[in-house]
Amino acid sequence: MRSRVLLPLLAAAAILMALVGVATAGAADTHAPKGARLDWLPTDEWVMSAWLPFDEDRLDVVVGTDHDELATWLNDHRTLLQLAHAHHVPGSTAQIAHALVAPRLAHVKRAMRPVLQKRAETLLTQAHLSRHVLFHVFHTPAIPDNARSVFGLSPARFRTLRDHAMSPIAIGARGGKSAEHVRGALWALLVKRADRGVALGAMSRTEATHLLAEQKDQLAVYAGRAFRTPEQQIAFLCRPH
Repeated sequence: MRSRVLLPLLAAAAILMALVGVATAGAADTHAPKGARLDWLPTDEWVMSAWLPFDEDRLDVVVGTDHDELATWLNDHRTLLQLAHAHHVPGSTAQIAHALVAPRLAHVKRAMRPVLQKRAETLLTQAHLSRHVLFHVFHTPAIPDNARSVFGLSPARFRTLRDHAMSPIAIGARGGKSAEHVRGALWALLVKRADRGVALGAMSRTEATHLLAEQKDQLAVYAGRAFRTPEQQIAFLCRPH
């Protein structure tokens, strides 16, 4: 009888220790505020929407890399700047950032030029942020914010069901929405987000097309895959990756 009581207590203690570990380990990125979690990201719209300030093809040329190497290199601890140095790319952070955004500068408003430069420098120096922008193409608050049109549920209800490890399609079913509706509504939302990024000058039409191609290719898997619970997210943050 004692063991039946003890096991849940031990499990709760383990989760608490994991929470403490995440809280004390510190964020992966140097721009994060003191005490931030390992997965901390700024809430800037361009970060949350994966609006790359330069084309990924341009990154490949300047740094001498490709998508497969980026996926292997970016592990929340190694930066794009370190990759550039490993490939013997000359210049300071500002100079490399300028080389990345240079082809776009003539096509955006003057006020946007230093913004793109700053964002490129941030992507070069912040490992977790760059990994998020380049690879976490569905990790955007635009999805819960538009939960009523996509899932037929309030944003709060969506987040609750998400935290219970339900998939987008299963969440949509709770709101009376078919799998076809969920996939179609998600796609329409992603297209709208990409168009907004282009209209603001935050990314080029070429990069928007590239981003949408990635999202379209992964959409069916994303819609059918269960979200992580908060406990699973903690475990994911605590393991090396």
